[in-house]
Amino acid sequence: MTIKSIITSILAVGFSAAGLNAAPDFNKDILPILQENCIDCHAAPYKKGTRLRKPKGGYRVDTRENILKGGESEEAGVIPGNAAKSQLYKRITLEKDHDDIMPPKGDPLTPAQQKIIKDWIDAGAAWAPGVVLKRKG
Repeated sequence: MTIKSIITSILAVGFSAAGLNAAPDFNKDILPILQENCIDCHAAPYKKGTRLRKPKGGYRVDTRENILKGGESEEAGVIPGNAAKSQLYKRITLEKDHDDIMPPKGDPLTPAQQKIIKDWIDAGAAWAPGVVLKRKG
């Protein structure tokens, strides 16, 4: 082995290890974004007065199982390891005047929040055990 190949191997291992530590923490990074921007419209069905309110687009983000599934579009909401093909990521990164941008009301997610979601999905979309998000109101 040459010195150059040894250095290249060491750098590759170092960058791989750094990448492993880069995954966002679900409780600290992801849960607040989902709770603040998504859950009110994409939670379990609930009664409001005499009406049953269903999640917008049939898509729920309250559990890992549900966030992975697709809504009415039938495309997967989150594909662990592939943000680029995940509907959740695609929708939060649309132009702010696009009809399908999420969230549809209020400010769009910031570029930093979008990157956190992307990194989380690309790292496997880990979800804290037993966590079920609930609507605020």
